[in-house]
Amino acid sequence: MTVLDGITLPRRWRVTSRLTPGWPIDEDHLLELWPHGRTQDGRIRWLYRLSRHNRTIFSAADISSPIGTTLSTDTLIITARTVLSFLTLCPGDTDAEYFDDYSRAQLAWRDGFAEKLSVYALEEICGYCGREHASPGCGTG
Repeated sequence: MTVLDGITLPRRWRVTSRLTPGWPIDEDHLLELWPHGRTQDGRIRWLYRLSRHNRTIFSAADISSPIGTTLSTDTLIITARTVLSFLTLCPGDTDAEYFDDYSRAQLAWRDGFAEKLSVYALEEICGYCGREHASPGCGTG
């Protein structure tokens, strides 16, 4: 069991070279998450980085937890699913304007990998083993 600053990392997660919790989504992709302060109303603001073969695809701090959320393993898993669900949106999932600020590299990544990775963000079905639980903590697949 790995613990980083009081947070027990979910199974399969690791501490990255940036000293942040990292979720190896598949053999090619890593999602790093770290609490990055609080909003004025007390929500946890999250810094995240999605990379493929250690090349950054997305990096931002535009996701916040609900009001009253405490820092925990479950919060990390819920946040990982939330971030991944936004990053794997495809045309038809949302308004076309959502992708206006994407770089060419981000659009190419979306077109090549977003749909495949979206299964790991599902709340009910694990992208690793197909069972009914959250993918980020899976250790059975």
